[in-house]
Amino acid sequence: MKSKYLFVLSCLLYLHSAAQKVDWKKINHFKPDDILLKGERQPTKVLLLGTFHFGYPNLDGHKTDSSKFINVKSAQRQKEMEELATVIRRFNPTRIYVESTDGRWIDSMYKEYLADRYVLGRNEIFQLGFRIAKQQNHSKIYSVDAWPFSNQYSSRYTWIDSLWDVNIPVDSVRDAYWSKKYKEWYLASDSVKLDLTMLEIFLQMAEPSTLQRMHGHYLASGFNTATDATDGGGQQGPDALSIWWYNRNLRIFNKILRTRPSSSDRILVLFGNGHMPILKHCFYSSPEFEVVELKSLLK
Repeated sequence: MKSKYLFVLSCLLYLHSAAQKVDWKKINHFKPDDILLKGERQPTKVLLLGTFHFGYPNLDGHKTDSSKFINVKSAQRQKEMEELATVIRRFNPTRIYVESTDGRWIDSMYKEYLADRYVLGRNEIFQLGFRIAKQQNHSKIYSVDAWPFSNQYSSRYTWIDSLWDVNIPVDSVRDAYWSKKYKEWYLASDSVKLDLTMLEIFLQMAEPSTLQRMHGHYLASGFNTATDATDGGGQQGPDALSIWWYNRNLRIFNKILRTRPSSSDRILVLFGNGHMPILKHCFYSSPEFEVVELKSLLK
């Protein structure tokens, strides 16, 4: 019995001596920003405001049933819209960037609104972008939406169409399962929105779990493709997603950079919430920006 006890004790002593020792204090002491942000170029603060499309154009994969539409122009929703705008104004934005490729049209409409010759339409660019820009005395709105590589060069590179036409799934049962689950989530989300205020809707859409799983739909259904002799090794899914959705959002980020916001600017980026996972990754990763969360503006 004594020898057994000594054996167990020796094993415990060996395991203790073999345990990995990590000096977390030293590891945590070295931070990238201690070097990257020690200089004259300080980060520009950015508020990423993911939205649903107020006018329900239903151009996305999920089509909201008309019975679940939110009438943002109703008296109650207009009160809630002003409450949401009040919270956003605490960020004190100096520039507002919106999801539009037609800058000349947006500029002309905004000038009409400033001159009190235009009543705000249903679109979120008008209801939030124009409303907040006028309240902040902005002279213009920045239109920074972009067409992706796949759209711009589809006629020059005809093989682009084949990325979607010859899509061979690794597991069609898997794809069908996740498509069904995501449809359940979207339907439930449409119903939940009806019981939330506009501020609550935007806070819910900004939750990290919401953004992560929204992006996950692109990866869990229709993305994975099998190896086939005619498709270049089964990379159609990744190739299509990269030159379409990833490329579009990277181009949007680039268009914002091209406006050269300074460290003294505080920029508001108003885009459909589906764009936010990739845009947020760009803004969080770049040392040129400091992301401000909507919920941090609540009192």
